[in-house]
Amino acid sequence: MSKTLSSTLLKGLDVIAAFEDAPALTLSQIAERAGLDRSTARRLTLTLVEAGWARQQGRAFSLAPRVLRPAGAFLQAGSFGRAVQPTLNAHAETLGGEISLAVRDENVAVYVAHSARPGARVSLGLTVGSTLPLDTTAIGQVLKGSDQPAQVIRGAYEAGVCGLAVPIGPPETPQAALGTTLPLALPDLETRLETALAALQMAAADLKDVPGLAPHT
Repeated sequence: MSKTLSSTLLKGLDVIAAFEDAPALTLSQIAERAGLDRSTARRLTLTLVEAGWARQQGRAFSLAPRVLRPAGAFLQAGSFGRAVQPTLNAHAETLGGEISLAVRDENVAVYVAHSARPGARVSLGLTVGSTLPLDTTAIGQVLKGSDQPAQVIRGAYEAGVCGLAVPIGPPETPQAALGTTLPLALPDLETRLETALAALQMAAADLKDVPGLAPHT
């Protein structure tokens, strides 16, 4: 490890990352997930509690709302509140369903914005900050980059559900992706797929120049 890096900070970040997809953990679970010995995990977790980044209730620990502060700064810098969310809301209304926006973080897709019209089917109940695998989801396949203008994956990640997604920016090097889902049992599925893909592509065109989503030059 480079001498310019702090191993303690990196381990602390591993503790925070251990809570992904886990609302509460014991010290033993934190140690296992973070790849740390129990004494180190205990010291770092209690430090996070003291600093207000985590909470303790009996033997269980959970993250505190303070962890949202840096995430809020990321979203604000990308104009998500001013430009992205209103655009998603408008196109979700046109689509008559849900639209999610994700960016790539190493080997996963991370949801950074989401909109669903009242009564829409919400797949899996994912929220901002939720992650999806790249290989088995349409939105993940788009973020991996290809020469395809869209991706459609049927039932690979969620049984009975068809996922579809389009890139924001060049498909070979997308900065983000937009996706939605449809039940595979729809009698007019192919027609609905065409309509949904067209709606996603219109939304992507409206978002391509948003600073936080525009391709790097």
